[in-house]
Amino acid sequence: MLSTPDVSALEPKFGRYFGRAADIIITGHFYDVTITPAEVSANSTLEWAVTVTGLLTSDIVVVQKPTHQSGLGIVNARVSANDTLAITYMNTTGSGITPTSETYVVLAFRRERE
Repeated sequence: MLSTPDVSALEPKFGRYFGRAADIIITGHFYDVTITPAEVSANSTLEWAVTVTGLLTSDIVVVQKPTHQSGLGIVNARVSANDTLAITYMNTTGSGITPTSETYVVLAFRRERE
């Protein structure tokens, strides 16, 4: 029978336990990241990369932009290389939009072997 791990022994960024399947533990890693992206041209997308120390290419990431900007959306987030978060913005308007410089919340799901 598998037991729930003691997450208090994990590093501070690894303090959330989400579950397990067989011998794999799913943990969540939270990061607060200040991002200042470039302008997204009209009717296009832009992938913006930022350093986030601790991310692994095997992580699945969810990104929350704290404010709404009309016509602007986040359509993808991925770890393009270790310690590098890549966010794809989409502009659906007829003019350029510069995403607000602000602190995003990033949640990385990680599979770890027991």
